[in-house]
Amino acid sequence: MQSAKTQPIDPDHHISWVKPPGGTIKCNMDAAIFQNNAVAGYGICYRNSEGELLLGKSAIIHSSLSVLEAEAIALLEAMKLSISSRFHHVYYETDSKILTKAILSNTIHHNEFGDLVAQCRNLLITNSGFKVSFIRRQANRVAHSIARASLTHPSPYIFN
Repeated sequence: MQSAKTQPIDPDHHISWVKPPGGTIKCNMDAAIFQNNAVAGYGICYRNSEGELLLGKSAIIHSSLSVLEAEAIALLEAMKLSISSRFHHVYYETDSKILTKAILSNTIHHNEFGDLVAQCRNLLITNSGFKVSFIRRQANRVAHSIARASLTHPSPYIFN
């Protein structure tokens, strides 16, 4: 079942980053795994309808996570940052097709990933202007670069 909060996964989806409609913010996020899976990092960037950077964040997590769990944490942290920044109409884009499908479905996963997905779903329900969609990796280069750079900062780093 597809909800109004998500976009369908389109195999011919755009390959380059596209500006969001006026009045909305686009948030791209990505995760990276380092040091034999002992450390994960994520990168988040928000841009307005002119394509201008509004806010970014990178952080590392000292834990053995799967790539999928790290991607879900990146989305969850992006949603929390949106709420604390008072961003109300946000389109989230992730290059994790599995994460996007998990959020679209009603399936309950009884593991850490499932808990992260449930938290993301709850934030989507309580924030009517939030939408999640899949994009190809090529359109997510900025967030990917921020995720890779997260290893250079010992604590979360917010920039604008």
